[in-house]
Amino acid sequence: MTETAPKISTVSSRPTMDESIFRKFVEFIYDTTGIKFDDNKNYFLTSKVNHRCDVLGLKNDIAYYDYITTNVDRRTELPKFIDIITIHETFFFRNEPQLKAFERDVLAPLVAAKKLSADKKIRIWSAACSTGDEVYTTVLQFLKNNWLADINLEIVGTDISQQAVEDSKKAIYAQYGVRNIPSDMLKKYFKDIDGKRFELDESVKKFTKFSVANLKEQSDIRRLGKFDIIICRNVLIYFDANSKEQVLWNIYDTMSENSLLLVGHSENLYSYKHIFRSDRELASAFAYRKAPPGTEKLHV
Repeated sequence: MTETAPKISTVSSRPTMDESIFRKFVEFIYDTTGIKFDDNKNYFLTSKVNHRCDVLGLKNDIAYYDYITTNVDRRTELPKFIDIITIHETFFFRNEPQLKAFERDVLAPLVAAKKLSADKKIRIWSAACSTGDEVYTTVLQFLKNNWLADINLEIVGTDISQQAVEDSKKAIYAQYGVRNIPSDMLKKYFKDIDGKRFELDESVKKFTKFSVANLKEQSDIRRLGKFDIIICRNVLIYFDANSKEQVLWNIYDTMSENSLLLVGHSENLYSYKHIFRSDRELASAFAYRKAPPGTEKLHV
């Protein structure tokens, strides 16, 4: 009797992996990154695993799971796997109403206070910077307002994806990514490479630093130091309750009493009021400050 290779099940002609191996991948991703994949991500994950199988010459998803969990080369492969399963789509000057509130209600008062202070340094952390669009957008806001004459600015961008960090450092963007940048700003700070790609000028890049960091790993976050502002928009939605709390405590450790955490409009932190309290005066910026020590945890 001739044995045949196991077939990948399909739903509407879209390949999906067997439920048992899908669960193993979900658990592995969660343990490694804290990101929770729902059941409806089977097709997405299957397509990414199949791609890596093709690259490595592995026969199926089971072989790839064994490769990234037990193979001697797993430390080399894991960053590549994380690169393809994390979402990097973003662009400059995204969500204009939120950016305006950020500029008006958060950045402007901070700059004014720093100019009157002996401490002229402003440190901002983009906690999941993707390809750097958010980081560089913030620098451009400073440049637009001529805020850098007396200010020592440093914006740190981190991401779990090694490829995203490398792309951030290169700072070369497709036309789609720069489409919201005002034309005068685009002309001043970007080099048009070929009409389809635009390279950011060093005069913007010099205020930034990028590195790989896992928000779930305390050691990754503590080495970053303290920040005036932490931007963590549209990131927390990818974590379950336990991982989210761990991430929030890690962010908490990077903040002073006057620091601000900015989240996305759909990311309410009410259930974590023992860690962060909403700044009601900055509601339009979706801003939070450290909760007072001893704040009781909300039981729901």
